[in-house]
Amino acid sequence: MREVLYRVGLGSYVLWLLLVVLYVLGRYTPVPRFELVYSGVVFGAAVLTVFGAGRLLRKGYRRVVD
Repeated sequence: MREVLYRVGLGSYVLWLLLVVLYVLGRYTPVPRFELVYSGVVFGAAVLTVFGAGRLLRKGYRRVVD
């Protein structure tokens, strides 16, 4: 189960990085811009922020308890 979650997380991260590249290309080059790309970048950033905050809270809680 842990390996499956790792692969899903890694795949999601790679997809988010691709969306960021497409967003930058659409913003600074003549490549067309799509609203879905912007939405994907914002959603991915929000998910990564929540995930990171959860990890920090868990790590901080462990330090306090131990």
